[in-house]
Amino acid sequence: MEKTKKKKPIILFVLISLFAIILGLGIYGYFKVLNTDLIYEGVKIEEFDLSFKTKEEALKLIKAKRKEELNGKNMVLTYGDKVYNINLKELGFDYDYNEAVEKAYSIGREGNVITRLKNIINTKKKGVKIPLNSGYDKEKVNDIVNTISKEIDLEMKEAGFDFNNGNIKITEEVTGRKVNEEKLAQLINDNIYVLNPIEIPVDKIKPAKTKELLSRINGVIGEFSTSFKGSSSDRAENIRIASKSMSKKVIMPGETISFNETTGPREKKFGYKEANVIMKGEFTPGVGGGVCQASTTLYNALLLADVTILERSPHSIPAKYVNFGQDAAVSYGHLDLKFRNDFKFPIYINSRVIGDRIHIYVYGDKNAKNYNVKIESEIVETIPAKEEIVVDKSLTPGTKELVQQGRTGYKVNTYKSIIKNGKTISKNLITKDFYRPRNFIYRVGDNAATTFSNGEEVQVEDDNIDD
Repeated sequence: MEKTKKKKPIILFVLISLFAIILGLGIYGYFKVLNTDLIYEGVKIEEFDLSFKTKEEALKLIKAKRKEELNGKNMVLTYGDKVYNINLKELGFDYDYNEAVEKAYSIGREGNVITRLKNIINTKKKGVKIPLNSGYDKEKVNDIVNTISKEIDLEMKEAGFDFNNGNIKITEEVTGRKVNEEKLAQLINDNIYVLNPIEIPVDKIKPAKTKELLSRINGVIGEFSTSFKGSSSDRAENIRIASKSMSKKVIMPGETISFNETTGPREKKFGYKEANVIMKGEFTPGVGGGVCQASTTLYNALLLADVTILERSPHSIPAKYVNFGQDAAVSYGHLDLKFRNDFKFPIYINSRVIGDRIHIYVYGDKNAKNYNVKIESEIVETIPAKEEIVVDKSLTPGTKELVQQGRTGYKVNTYKSIIKNGKTISKNLITKDFYRPRNFIYRVGDNAATTFSNGEEVQVEDDNIDD
């Protein structure tokens, strides 16, 4: 019995000692585990195991591995026989190593003691994989795109057309190339992580004026000339300037031309001189007088070439250099002559001033435009001028003085006929013009009013002074 009683304290002591040892070991282990500077077991960044490594060791490891891989990561871009091998480093591609390591280190270090221990144990059993995020510099992508564009881009050139003394010379066109920079940049951005081969997107820029198309200009399809004999030197100069502006023009199918836009404002800084212009039915000095003769000559050449007229206006006074109904008045910002090439071939306008005549030729495909055009004008009504009497008591009785010269008015219809193989295929009314009459105005003495008729119709011959 005594032995049994002696053994009990010994066993109790042993048990207490063991508990103390276990407790001590537990406390030691607790503080050692929780206070370590090492990444906990089971933590990976991508495929790299970082168990029991310091942050510095982990950073060194993944940097070495990934930078080695980056050296061999290239993006291949091709266009024809051009090949561009772009290393990802050239695009500013890199990994966020520090971010990944900090996340790896934070595993098991967040929350209270129990939470931490639980996370540490679970990490050891199941493992945790941290992604290694990456990024690149979009500005460097744009720089690469710009460099490629400079090497591939090719300026488009229209076929050249030179007309010299009736001889036509046509030079070959050049089809242009333009890298679609926006699309290429997007392809590169989308391809950073897959590195598939890229075919560089290039847009073709086809010239409208090709040698084949310009070669269809093979002869005159319409021509007209007018005389400016007797005009002042300044008026003649205006005609020359306007004529030169309209000359040597290739007009493509579907293209619309404005006479005013082509010849420009009638201003002295552009060389235009002062000569008579028509303003409110009266001749008055103004810059650009005579330009209407150039537009009228062009208008008639276009009609004979069967070019589509979109806009044309008659003068208020019939012009003497062309038949009634066949004039084309222009005034910059107000009246214009506009036309469109509705042929399937280009046309070429050539203008020449020889002596006191302006000649305008419209060239095109004589084989396609294989008919002639005839323009005829018909005066459908003549409107005589009337007399207006103004009594002026200051005049001697019986006196009659002309104050305003009268002018006969006209209504004119103009027709266009299509003639083929000597037969008229069609005849159509194209314009209906009205040239207003202008009354004679006389001043008469007080008692002379009954001597002269008031409102009498008088037929006059128009002077038709140049505008």
